[in-house]
Amino acid sequence: MNDLIEYTKWISKESGILRDRVRAAERVISDLKSSGESSVESIMETLYMLKIKQEELDGEAETLREIIKSKEVIIKQKEETKASIK
Repeated sequence: MNDLIEYTKWISKESGILRDRVRAAERVISDLKSSGESSVESIMETLYMLKIKQEELDGEAETLREIIKSKEVIIKQKEETKASIK
């Protein structure tokens, strides 16, 4: 009977140690999840800002393309005028 009592005490002690380890692991997992969520949120925000910046730059590039096209037309007209004067 004493052996059974000692075994029960040992099992209880070991269960307590394992319980503490499980709780510590759960805390670490929770911390990792929360830091991961904030990291993901930060990445998503950065991606959104980069997308907006890309759209702005695309708009500027399109404006510059239109300006270049209009300047090419003007240059062509002036070259034609110059050629007709000669």
